[in-house]
Amino acid sequence: MLIDEKQRSNQEWDLVARPCMFTGICDLTIGDDAELDLGSGFSLIKPNEYLLSARDRSSMTETEFQDAASASRYLVCRQEYVFPVRAYEEIKSTFLFGLTALQVLKPVRTLGIIFYGLWTPSGGFSPQCVERRPPMEPGPWALQKVFNHELLSEAASAIKGVLGLVSGPSAERRNAFILLQLGLEHFHPLIAGLLWVMGLEAIFDSGNRNDFKKKLCDCLGSSTKAFPAWSVGQPAYTVEDIAIDLYILRGKLAHGVDLRKSAIHPKHPVDLLEKHTLPHSFDEIPYARILSEAACYLLCQVLRKEIDLACGAAA
Repeated sequence: MLIDEKQRSNQEWDLVARPCMFTGICDLTIGDDAELDLGSGFSLIKPNEYLLSARDRSSMTETEFQDAASASRYLVCRQEYVFPVRAYEEIKSTFLFGLTALQVLKPVRTLGIIFYGLWTPSGGFSPQCVERRPPMEPGPWALQKVFNHELLSEAASAIKGVLGLVSGPSAERRNAFILLQLGLEHFHPLIAGLLWVMGLEAIFDSGNRNDFKKKLCDCLGSSTKAFPAWSVGQPAYTVEDIAIDLYILRGKLAHGVDLRKSAIHPKHPVDLLEKHTLPHSFDEIPYARILSEAACYLLCQVLRKEIDLACGAAA
């Protein structure tokens, strides 16, 4: 039977390759569907043959090669249209902001390695390159809860909201999302905390520690817990309790000051090295580590409010 010109045109269009980028995510429990559409070109896909075909032994360790097959899901960003063809760095920027949108909902572990290739709607895939990034590693409290269906229901609007915010005129909002990402990628917990407080400062632009406390309390509520209710035994620290301590820690770290000196601060002494214990842990850790981890969750809460405001304004 002869193929008419329209059918032939559709078949040829389905063979045209489009850019595709993806990375493995852990700690997701979101059902058995092979693919979940998140809109904006994003989807969450179970590890499959075409995704795993992007692995490259020459640029991955054996452990990384094996771990790639055990990811909960892959966050995949596909360019749906052939023209205009977007540059690699532009696609990567969009992809990382989409990934950060999921982290705003609840930080999760990632495998770090980003795969890039070309896909066709007919199902073909051609791997092009592998980019190594540090795995994103949330704090111990975030690991008490998996990313579940309740959080998944908010993922599409979060991605859309983040992409809208970062394409807007405010470089500060864009920087806040980047600082959340960089903190999750950093191996040193105190430097990660510094990056997350910088993210809060990008939003608040506070003039001093009292201004920082006021703006953080006004945004989230003074009695709001710094550690979200992700498990029983939620840590008791509130926004009001730790706001000034966070600002002081940020100042000491940014200026390379001995953290012991904070205990003799003339106006607001705080022992940043005092040992604390979090629920579900027998390890005593310095208060500075508690503050640093809390900064991640506070930044996520503030950014979530920014997303909600942007989505409400666009509605």
